[in-house]
Amino acid sequence: MRGRSTVLTAPLLYNSSCWHSRVYSNGLIYRITVSGVTESALVSLLTLAILIANLVVIVTINSNKYTKFIHPQPRYLVTSLACNDLAIGLLVTPLAAFSALVHCWPYSEIICQIQALLRAALPQQNAMILVFMAVDRYTCMLHPDKYHKHSSKKGCMLVLSLTLMGSLTAFGALVIRRGGYFYNGNGLMACEPFYQRPSLRILAACLFYFPTTMALMYFYGSALHVDRLRHRQQVNICAVLVQPILPNNVTTKNVLDEPSDQLGSKELRQSIRTTRAMGAVALCFIVAVTPWTIQEVVTACTGSKMPPAVDFVITWIALSNSFWNPFIYWALNRKFRRISRSIIKTKIFCRKKYSSSIVSSSCHIGHQEGCCANRDMCFMALQKDNGDIIEEDRQSTGSQDRGGFPPTPPPPPPYHRGGSQTCPTRKY
Repeated sequence: MRGRSTVLTAPLLYNSSCWHSRVYSNGLIYRITVSGVTESALVSLLTLAILIANLVVIVTINSNKYTKFIHPQPRYLVTSLACNDLAIGLLVTPLAAFSALVHCWPYSEIICQIQALLRAALPQQNAMILVFMAVDRYTCMLHPDKYHKHSSKKGCMLVLSLTLMGSLTAFGALVIRRGGYFYNGNGLMACEPFYQRPSLRILAACLFYFPTTMALMYFYGSALHVDRLRHRQQVNICAVLVQPILPNNVTTKNVLDEPSDQLGSKELRQSIRTTRAMGAVALCFIVAVTPWTIQEVVTACTGSKMPPAVDFVITWIALSNSFWNPFIYWALNRKFRRISRSIIKTKIFCRKKYSSSIVSSSCHIGHQEGCCANRDMCFMALQKDNGDIIEEDRQSTGSQDRGGFPPTPPPPPPYHRGGSQTCPTRKY
């Protein structure tokens, strides 16, 4: 058994390098196996999914159409989490695709050192952002007045910047020295920090998992519990409202004067939806990283190694959390789905929002740019014109039924086929 004073030594990176004479002389192509192709394909697909999904989240969350459905501070936090996951998809996971194929490290030692730093610092920053999101939702649900008074973009960005710098500094002190990193050819298929003592490895895994999990469970549990109590109170208020209100019914009057009559407001429903979506993201994080934490603690305590296939699956399930976050936003938020589909169709596939012949004919053929820019205005103008015509027809029919003279027919609409007529400019 290893004692507490056992000091481990990191394996030399050159022994795992693809340019080692033992590996390079035989040729890299002969190291490709079926399992290597499968693992490389999975890593590549997950990397592509992380990049695309988080780019969609960043663009949609910060679009003008979606900003009115979310408060500024949770928008900053969600954007920071998506940027952090995007950095994982750009700087951590892609390097493992080729190394998983040939089962050796094909890059330089400095790249291994940088990846080991980012492999530890970025997931730690992810955990901190999730905790800040939980505190944000807890404060918004329990103390809404203080929340809207003290929440600010500068304070949010300051806290996130300090935590990121702290994570990079702490793990940088570990991997900056030679022997502070190694090539993990079983799980990550890339470089990771190396802990000289098993106790340090256990401490790093526990600090990453247990404080984060306890904070997420407490803050989201309290916020959702308050939401449940408010819902029951709202049901009781509705039960009072259906009763006949008497002039001297003091009880009913007091109930109606309480602040709880604003529970059905748009802002409160928006906060509840945001809290539930962020709670689902936190739950996904706990489910994804729990097997990896157990593996780290067990292997550090026993000094054993997991089977390569099991180690690979557990490690990449934990890293797949960067993809599941955008998927949860998409699954639980109807407005996010609608706006993201609209952005993808109009910005990527260049599809026109309104392809109706009426709209296209109401704009000048020789001014396509103005027509596309004012397409929404044209469509609203056409709707209003059609509504005015229908209303005038109804008035005409009513006057004929009363025996009166029909009113003067309305003038033709300003849009017609042919002719050089631009979109009508109206103020609504």
